[in-house]
Amino acid sequence: MGLGILTGDRDAFFTGLRKNMKIPPGGKAKRVENPMEGLFTERQTTLEDRKNLRNRFIQEWTTLGGQAFAIKDRKELAEALQKIIQERQIKTAMCWDHPELESLKIEEVFSANQAKVSRWPLAKKYSDWIGKADAMEAGIVWGDIAMAETGTIVLPASSKQPTSICVLPLTLIAIFTTAELVDGLASVMKIFKERYGTNLPTTTTFISGPSRTTDIEMVLTIGVHGSRYVYALILDES
Repeated sequence: MGLGILTGDRDAFFTGLRKNMKIPPGGKAKRVENPMEGLFTERQTTLEDRKNLRNRFIQEWTTLGGQAFAIKDRKELAEALQKIIQERQIKTAMCWDHPELESLKIEEVFSANQAKVSRWPLAKKYSDWIGKADAMEAGIVWGDIAMAETGTIVLPASSKQPTSICVLPLTLIAIFTTAELVDGLASVMKIFKERYGTNLPTTTTFISGPSRTTDIEMVLTIGVHGSRYVYALILDES
């Protein structure tokens, strides 16, 4: 390996930096209140654009090992959920406390298929709910943002929408509409900037297909750090 050679004058080097950054000697760089300000351009999408994004998302999600369904109405949603319940033999599931999920009345679909959905929170104390959550066979979430470019669901966590539901159960069911679809990461960051500013969620989960790792003796293992079976149900916008 070659050795680096220090050349030039240290003071001159830093003076040049200050000059280029327009900082006087001994001064400090100006504080940036919102570091994401101006980073992302305005990008609007039409309903037709979002349907194209849905097709791209389904392609990428499926390639990564997940299953996805384009859903036209509540009847098709019930049929898709019934198929998943029977395919995975689900008896117990837990779901986010989310107004969109509540409006879909998914508890009725599960009940009709001899399965039960428990809405978060499962209990008040961690010691009481963690065991219950770990025993659930499926988790149901609302896809807050879905990134078509990589087939990724973005799930910012909150007290009513915890990460536990996204990663603990063997099966994950994410439901969302085409309105939640964006093209790529720049659009995700734009939404985060508008929604949260600099007060970002403490945890955001990015899910692209089933959990997979090769950390264990370089052998591909599915479902270690998250769900083994993942489903995306994408509803048409009402």
